[in-house]
Amino acid sequence: MITIYFTDNRLSFAPMEYTPTEAELVISESEVTSANIDNLFDTCNSIVVLSRDCAAAFDRFAARFEWVEAAGGVVENAQGQVLMIFRRGRWDLPKGHIDAGEDAQCAAIREISEETGVAGLNFVDYLGNTLHAYNVYGKWELKSTHWFAFSCSEAQTTPQAEEDITLAEWVDSKKLTECMTNSYPTIRQIVYEYKHRS
Repeated sequence: MITIYFTDNRLSFAPMEYTPTEAELVISESEVTSANIDNLFDTCNSIVVLSRDCAAAFDRFAARFEWVEAAGGVVENAQGQVLMIFRRGRWDLPKGHIDAGEDAQCAAIREISEETGVAGLNFVDYLGNTLHAYNVYGKWELKSTHWFAFSCSEAQTTPQAEEDITLAEWVDSKKLTECMTNSYPTIRQIVYEYKHRS
């Protein structure tokens, strides 16, 4: 299954044998377009398109968007705290666009440093990829974000105000759980992957 998040809503492309939950609205591929996606989410916040080839169905839908590549990470310090940022009213993880010629891991390190002031990151693991779409001045973009786990001994943080980041904070396990109640589904997914990695 391939899932795209639209803020708190989700659109999934699943194989025909997938059994939808009662909370999911099943529609045909022809019913889902970038033009009517907002109207569809007025009726249900979880939509599923069943297809014999869900990857191909996703590719056809994604072709209507401008594709954006990004990278970010979960950073843990020596005390076992995780680095979170607070931006535009929600807790988030540091991330940003991948520059031309830059690989995803290097982009994640650069973006984390720029957004939080934290440097000296050590690669731990690759956590996966998330997809989310958004409308920017009437144009839809689809962002593919590559996520990494890093360790770090440096504790000093400086939130990047020009990116609307008001806090860059090390949080313990209890605070992290609280942060997830005011975050995004993609962030909750990556934090779950981080906590449950082998």
